[in-house]
Amino acid sequence: MKVNLIVCVAKDNLIGDKNPEGNGLLWHSKEELLFYKEKTVGNVVLFGTNTAKYVPIKLMEKTRDVVVMSSKDKIEDVIKKYENTGKELFICGGATVYKYYLENYPLDKLYISKLKENVEVKEAKNPLYLPNVEEYGYKIVDQMEYNDFISYIYEKK
Repeated sequence: MKVNLIVCVAKDNLIGDKNPEGNGLLWHSKEELLFYKEKTVGNVVLFGTNTAKYVPIKLMEKTRDVVVMSSKDKIEDVIKKYENTGKELFICGGATVYKYYLENYPLDKLYISKLKENVEVKEAKNPLYLPNVEEYGYKIVDQMEYNDFISYIYEKK
């Protein structure tokens, strides 16, 4: 089973706020949400327990298998459950979950959407950041430009 990471970042790899308001997102880009949907529909999405509080889980469950993990859970159990289904697993956050998997698990692909300056980003009172994935040995293998963002695909080289 392929295990991927997917995330959208603003300037300086900002991904969110530790104590978010509303749906937890600091920006709105319909275009980037459609990109996320295109990648994850029909697959398995994994969220940490804190991030899951802000995600519309019931809505997502209509088109994806949703897994919410705590630090006690093991990814191997998730992989075993979904092996031979043809589905891919997408690590969807939050910051602690991203860091853990970058440090401890070999990921197949990282899908990182980097917002352009034209997208308004709210200020984060307690900002959360995605680590620099290149420090973990990942390199850009492909990119595609959109109106609101540039999509980068990273793999370990």
